[in-house]
Formats: sequence, structure tokens, C-alpha cells
Amino acid sequence: MKKPIIALLMLLTGCAGVKNRQETAGGCPPGCVPAKIEAAAALLPVSPENIPSFADADDKKPLLKAAALNLEYFRSLKSPSIPYSFGSRKITAETLAASTSEFMKIVLEAKDQAELDRRVKERFDVYQLAGRDSTGTVVFSSYYEPTLPASLVKTREYPYPIYAKPDDLVTVNLEDFNEKFKGEKLTGRLKQNALVPYLAREEIDFENGLKGKGLELAWLKDRADVMDLHIEGSGRLQLPDGRFIKALFAATNSLKFKGWLTALVEMGGLPREGLTHEKGKQYLVEHPEKERAIMSQNRRYTFFRLEELTDPDEGPDGTYGFPLTGWRSIAIDNALIPMGALAFMSVNTPDVDEKGVLLGRKQDARFVFCQDTGGAIKGPGRVDFFSGNGGKARTFAFKLWDPGVLYLLVLKESVR
Repeated sequence: MKKPIIALLMLLTGCAGVKNRQETAGGCPPGCVPAKIEAAAALLPVSPENIPSFADADDKKPLLKAAALNLEYFRSLKSPSIPYSFGSRKITAETLAASTSEFMKIVLEAKDQAELDRRVKERFDVYQLAGRDSTGTVVFSSYYEPTLPASLVKTREYPYPIYAKPDDLVTVNLEDFNEKFKGEKLTGRLKQNALVPYLAREEIDFENGLKGKGLELAWLKDRADVMDLHIEGSGRLQLPDGRFIKALFAATNSLKFKGWLTALVEMGGLPREGLTHEKGKQYLVEHPEKERAIMSQNRRYTFFRLEELTDPDEGPDGTYGFPLTGWRSIAIDNALIPMGALAFMSVNTPDVDEKGVLLGRKQDARFVFCQDTGGAIKGPGRVDFFSGNGGKARTFAFKLWDPGVLYLLVLKESVR
């Protein structure tokens, strides 16, 4: 008998990541030339004269919170992890945990930015993500935790469900079969002892593929809201009584993604120029007969679990298994970069006020932790930045698609 799962593993070179976020614009901003980068060259050592100034003027409280969660992650690991290559160094979880602890100490003790910069440079080796153009240019996007009106019971106002993970959805950790697939997963369902793709959006939403299985968790007002929740991978649901609950990522079917706004444009609904999320939703209201064809273009489907909201400042769980921290967590390609790595990013970002009003652009530089992954975050040229929740986070997430640089920092062997 053939072993269908093993055969698939041998054919695959990459699969969808744990989260569902996807590229929403062209593959590369101006000045970035796509190029294939081998894994061994994904992280390059930075010579002392090229190390940037580690200036971070933002609030340190979320940074220390993200660092503390990082240490929780390392303490939770049950078995030794496969080491990652940082230049000629082999980096283990133990090294990354020590790096986090030392960094927290520096942040707490440094009297000013100059002292923090000096001590980080003294005690850490610095590596740069190679970027998709081989010169360090990384494309930064952003994601956030949306807040959407919802009901725990189906009503005329709330007719569209979100579902729990089906029992027949099978997830395979490819790394268990071959470490060259580090960080990769495959999902599907068993059919006559063969692993086949799981049901697509057309089958689930328009052909009642999950009807009668009791998987409905909550109901939303329109399919655009459902799609937004699927794309972000998690969110907050505001119930009619004013309460908030968390809809957290549980799994995806790992099928091909296409943004519904992209599908709308390609089908001739609206021109790309000047298109906004609000205009797209209005188009669906005015053309309900087009909704099925547009939404079904996105074959990927996300499943959720519900949880009470106990801490308004706490984000959804990242791939590392603990909450993300707004403005301090990023998603990376886990095949190249280990969970929990300390990083420093520099990119021209949207300048957004607390009400979500876009004021312009500004250069931003900050320390972050690699705590998540994403379906489109593949290779050394992509980073997804978690902006938290609320109006500011939403505007920021929709407006960031820019080239920048990402540095990875690990404690020097001489100071461990």
C-alpha cells in the first residue's frame, strides 16, 4: 500500500503557516527586487561598523511584557529544540532564553538611550535578515486584532457563522518527518486512507459542508466581517449585551488564499485605484448576487475557539503559544528564524494618532520579539508586525506595506 502522507511530504517545499494573514499588495515595494535566497544565507553577520544605533523611544512597558512572555515560552519547552544557523553560530533555545534575560536587565538598568545602545552592542552579536533582494531589504506588513459585532445565537441580524475546528481536520508537522521542513505544517482530511485537501470556502459557506456538525461558535452580520476575521486569524467579538469575547485561531484548511478585495477588482466590480475596505463592503451590499463568486475565490478557511476576555491589553496567542503584545511582536518565517528571537526593526511607517487618523509617515525603529508566523510570511524578505487592537492598530495595519531592515540579536558567546 502507498503511504500518501509520506509521498506528499517528499513533494512539498513549503506550506501555509499557522496563521492566515496574507499579502494584500504587490510582492515587493519599489526598490526591492525579488530573488531566491538560500536558507543558509538568510541571516548574515553584521560587522561592527555597520551595526545601527539601537534607539527605541517607545514605551518600554509593552517591551518588557513581551520579554517576560518570551521567558515563559522558553520555560515551557519540554524537549531540546533543533538549533538554527545564525551565520556560523548554532543558536539554541537556551541561548535565546539567556539573550532575553540579559536584554531585560539592560532595559531595566539603562539610564538613557545612549547607555542602552552601548550595552546592547557590547553584549550581543548582531545579524541581519538577508531580505528577498540579497541586500537586506525586508518587506514589512502589519496585522491587528479586529473588533467585530457578533452574537452567540443565530438571528436575522447575525446570520453568518464562524466555526470551531472540525474533528476530521488533520494537521501534520512536517518537521517530524524531515527537519528540512522545519516550521512547516500540512492540513487535510483522510479519505479512503489517503490525505486529501480539506473543504474549501465554496463547500463550507455556500454548499453547507459543515452543516449539522454543531461547530458554529458565533454569528456575524456579514460575510466581509467573517472574511476579515479569517484573514487576521483572531479578533474580538462585541456581543449585543456589550460584552467582549475573544475569537482565537484554531486552524486553517491551508488552501490557497486570495483577498476578497483583490477578487472583487479582478472580476471587474471596482477599480483598484481608490479602493477601500468600506467601498468593497458597500459594493457587496449593492450587488449581493456577486458575493458568492467573490468570496469563493479565497479557498482558505479559518477555524476558531472562543475565550473570555480577561485582559483588555492582551493580544491573541501567537505561534509560540503565548499572547502577542501590540507594537512588540512580529511574525516571521519559522523555518529560518526561531520562535522567541530578539530583533530590532527599522522601517518607514504610517503615523497614526490614537483615534486612528492617518497623519502622514515617519521613520520608526524598535525592539521586537519573533513570536508568530503567517501564511504569507515566507522567506527572508517578509516580516508581519502586530499592531494590537483598536482604531490606531487598524489604520496602521491597513497602511503598512514598506521596505525596511530587521536585525536579530543573540548574546555573545564570550558573555554567557
